[in-house]
Amino acid sequence: MPAPTSNATAQLSGLPGMLASLPLALLYPIADTLYFVSYRIFGFQRNLTEQNVSGAFPDLDAARVARLARCSARNAVHVMVETLRAGRLRREELARRVSIDNPDLIEQLAADYGSVIALAAHHGNWEWLQLACAARLALPVAALYKPIGRKRLDALLRRLRSRFGSLMIPARTALPELVSFARRQGVIALVADQGPRPDEEKYWGRLLGRDTAFFTGPEKLARVLRAPLVFAHMQRLKRGHYRVRFETLAVPPYVQAEGALLERYIDCLEKQILEAPQDWLWSYKRWKYARPLYAP
Repeated sequence: MPAPTSNATAQLSGLPGMLASLPLALLYPIADTLYFVSYRIFGFQRNLTEQNVSGAFPDLDAARVARLARCSARNAVHVMVETLRAGRLRREELARRVSIDNPDLIEQLAADYGSVIALAAHHGNWEWLQLACAARLALPVAALYKPIGRKRLDALLRRLRSRFGSLMIPARTALPELVSFARRQGVIALVADQGPRPDEEKYWGRLLGRDTAFFTGPEKLARVLRAPLVFAHMQRLKRGHYRVRFETLAVPPYVQAEGALLERYIDCLEKQILEAPQDWLWSYKRWKYARPLYAP
């Protein structure tokens, strides 16, 4: 089992360090105040959130759209403070807060095929999901991420995400490191529901009744590495408590047509969103451009 980084908590200083030292019982009221001021008073990302919800659920009236959008926005702020608190969470507390139903599935696939690619979504608390896998699974974890422009915040997130030994790899330059990583048994983790830029290669699928662009990387990576694909289904049980269940999407050899593996991910993603739409991150510009007329 990977050992936690010994100085992960010591590197949190200033306001992040102060907040991380508070128990969640105190952090949640702070989060609720931040949510109320930013979303309810100043309307931060409120229009975008409500537009995304109404586009996905056209049968909902305005009141129910607003209610669902508010729940999602509040949960997103809770995820933010939970992520900060991760800087001080002990392995035992994380295990109590994030249960994993079937870690044996990942370990068996790794024994059979080497590396396993685990696909997740911005649902529940995706930051705790990665940490829980690194802390619980008897396998090394390599997590792909997109660096953000604010260097200090990016460095803080990298420290938090590598708390229990995860190898953090920038997605844009990931392939050489992943090829090296895949020579041993391990888990390659990535959140795959983000959308590519208009100039990037993409796969167009249908999500929640709408044409939606997806990165092709997860499928290409599975084919190149000959690695099985699994979906990490995360369910919020109550505030600060989650449950994870892994589901096999596909195993090599891959003889299916291009896009078939991504379609299996999209199906699982949509099912997860429909089960608990309030736990998905609706404030993301997921449908920021339309599918071109002649796109495949």
